[in-house]
Amino acid sequence: MKKRLYIETWGCQMNLHQSEGIAGILEDAGFEIADSLFDADIVLFNTCTVRQKAEEKVYGRLGAIEALKVKKNVLFGVGGCMAQVRREALLKRFPVIDFLFSTTDLAALPSLIHKADKGKGGVVHLPDPYRTQEIPYKRRSSVTAMVTITEGCSNFCSYCIVPYARGPLRSRPPAKVLAEVERLMEAGYREVLLLGQNVDSYGRDLPGYGDFAELLTRVAQIGIPRIRFTSSHPRDMTPRVIETIARHENICNHIHLACQSGSDRILREMNRGYTREEFLSIIKGARKAVKGINITTDLIVGYPKESEVDFRDTVELIEEARFGSIFVAKYSPRPGTRSASFPDDIPKEVKDERLQEVLSHQRRIALAENRRRVGETVKVLVEGRTREGAFFGRRGDHRTVVLSGETELGAFVSVCIEAASTSALAGRALIPAVVKGVL
Repeated sequence: MKKRLYIETWGCQMNLHQSEGIAGILEDAGFEIADSLFDADIVLFNTCTVRQKAEEKVYGRLGAIEALKVKKNVLFGVGGCMAQVRREALLKRFPVIDFLFSTTDLAALPSLIHKADKGKGGVVHLPDPYRTQEIPYKRRSSVTAMVTITEGCSNFCSYCIVPYARGPLRSRPPAKVLAEVERLMEAGYREVLLLGQNVDSYGRDLPGYGDFAELLTRVAQIGIPRIRFTSSHPRDMTPRVIETIARHENICNHIHLACQSGSDRILREMNRGYTREEFLSIIKGARKAVKGINITTDLIVGYPKESEVDFRDTVELIEEARFGSIFVAKYSPRPGTRSASFPDDIPKEVKDERLQEVLSHQRRIALAENRRRVGETVKVLVEGRTREGAFFGRRGDHRTVVLSGETELGAFVSVCIEAASTSALAGRALIPAVVKGVL
């Protein structure tokens, strides 16, 4: 009888994609994927440690594993960034954990599980140096497929744990990326999402190769109907990337460009490598070159020594940039990073107030920007259904659209936008037939 495996994932899209790889590797090794924690013989947590809140969510779930272990003899493994950074300290703090696994060598999981099953508790497999690997994926979506192009990051922003958890930049060979995209198109996928902690640095570690713009061009030429990418770093984004988006209709007119702060002083402290004006210049250039491009961003509030003046600079940036959406987080020190040595001197209540103020400004801007799109007829790629059963998808600018009317997953449909909220648009499907290659 096959053993049943349950995977729980926290964090970024890279983690979601790696969990697809974990499922693919273990299914190939003879395991079955369970839909519920309580139906599983083996439970794996693929964790995130980019912020303290992400760690706390994992700690909160450990109680469920302890209760499950009382009822049945399940094996429990923890991987991802939290395992990579915390390592043996996790095993000491939480005896419920049977083994740890790394962010990179996922192919070792079947043997790790076998060792743990034989009673060799506390098995740890966290290889160094980091490397890339080719693995099978059990994909969650039949419409959009994630494709890794880089792993790790070499920028060493002062607050960021990614270089310590994921290692330095490693670009995947272009031939591997292009071959995977070709296979996905042949399999009927309508969209690929190119993934990396910093996609704009692609190729810098490949002697003789060009850059991300070159890879993006070659992916576009394959002919898959829609291409997205994330995440972008302002320090590394080049005009060539913007020109490539403008030149190819199947590359989405959306960039997720993490700014983190509107204060030049804080940006220097963060080691971000650009100024406020340089960031705004990138946005202005993108909007001039690509009609209707949607710029989204990440912000941190409460970074050490962030004054009220620094925070006002961030608010002014939000007003000037008019982002489509913002992911905002309160600063939390991460072990081993440079900023972890600074006093975490912004009181919690101040961080909370600043977070809420950012969200308030952004809700107002997002609602106004979305209302401007009411009355437009746009092409939407249908991705799934809401809890209420309605279809939803995304425009080429990455804005979510909830549809009335019947259609099918993977279809490109023409939609008349009839209403808007802060987080989505709503409209009526006019042409439910598949329209190939139209954004």
